[in-house]
Amino acid sequence: MKLKYKKLILFIIFLIFGSGCFEYEEELTLKKDGSGSIMMAYGLPLEMVQNDESFTSEKIRNDLTDIEGITVISTKEFEKNNLKWVQASAKFNSLESLSKIKSDKLPGFAGEMNFTNNGDGTFTFTKILGEKPKTNSTQKPQDLDMMKKMVGDVNWEYDISFPMNIVSANSGQGDVKTIGKNVKWSVSLANIIGGQTSLNVILGKQSKMVSLPVHHSIQLRNGSTIHGEVISLTKISCIVMVKNKRERIHRKDIQSINFFKLGEL
Repeated sequence: MKLKYKKLILFIIFLIFGSGCFEYEEELTLKKDGSGSIMMAYGLPLEMVQNDESFTSEKIRNDLTDIEGITVISTKEFEKNNLKWVQASAKFNSLESLSKIKSDKLPGFAGEMNFTNNGDGTFTFTKILGEKPKTNSTQKPQDLDMMKKMVGDVNWEYDISFPMNIVSANSGQGDVKTIGKNVKWSVSLANIIGGQTSLNVILGKQSKMVSLPVHHSIQLRNGSTIHGEVISLTKISCIVMVKNKRERIHRKDIQSINFFKLGEL
């Protein structure tokens, strides 16, 4: 799903004339089979959308109802902190269904998501915002810089709940916090203007860390090599554990000590 520059510019205009205030919140609950539920909420200044019939709960319901695989549960409108909020909650059969949401109709939802079974008991979830820069794009760098300055500190908030433990979560941009099976991601709109940023989450059972032996390759001055684990090294000698046997080597006989990986021998 790609965020079109024309639509983005329209929202930047809204930001400028709407006192620079636009908010988007998303709560996503994902199941192991890729289905789940989503809540999307948009907040715009009251004075800007008070009489705007295109910014209504009925409009967002219609936009979502037309998408195969998505079932609208509820929609509502409310006012908070001088903003008019439009909120929708829905269920989806798969992330592929969510990918059919058009960013020009629901611009906060400006990205794509993937949920991959790694086959080893772990899963990888990826949420990508923005679009890849095009090599033949006519967009000028100064135009992008201007748009980034216009949006200022406008952040989009994402709250994602997973069906299993989180092993790791990271993003190239924004603030990422994990609590239990939940990830909260706050990313600036400026970060995705003219480029992409992504959230990557590894899920599954986190196995206990097992200390593996350190493997060394001791190159001797006579041209021979000893493979083992260096367990002691002094100015005079080096003690190496080779299989289950200790070997003592004089330091003057050693040319170099290097690491090697299993399978390299």
